[in-house]
Amino acid sequence: LISNWTGGMVPVPDIQDVAAEVWWLRVLSPLTKKQQRSTAALLMYTTWNIWKEHNRCVFESKLLQPSQGFELIKEEVNLRRVACGIQLLE
Repeated sequence: LISNWTGGMVPVPDIQDVAAEVWWLRVLSPLTKKQQRSTAALLMYTTWNIWKEHNRCVFESKLLQPSQGFELIKEEVNLRRVACGIQLLE
C-alpha cells in the first residue's frame, strides 16, 4: 500500500535486508538531499505508525486491518503538510 501510494519512494524491504538500517540506507543513498528528506519523513511516519499499531495490538488487544493502518499514515502525512506547508508527495 505505502509503496504504491508513494510512487515507489518507500519500497518494500528485500528479504536480504536483515537490518532496518541497511534497508534505510539503501533506499536513501541514491537520492538527492531534497528527495532524501521527503523519503526519510515518509519512512518515519510509516515505521512510527507500524510501531503504534503493534503497541495497540499488544496493550489494548485491538487490531486494525492493513488498510486502516494505511489510512492513519496518510492522515499523519496530511497533518504534516497542513502544519508545515510542505508536500511530501509530488
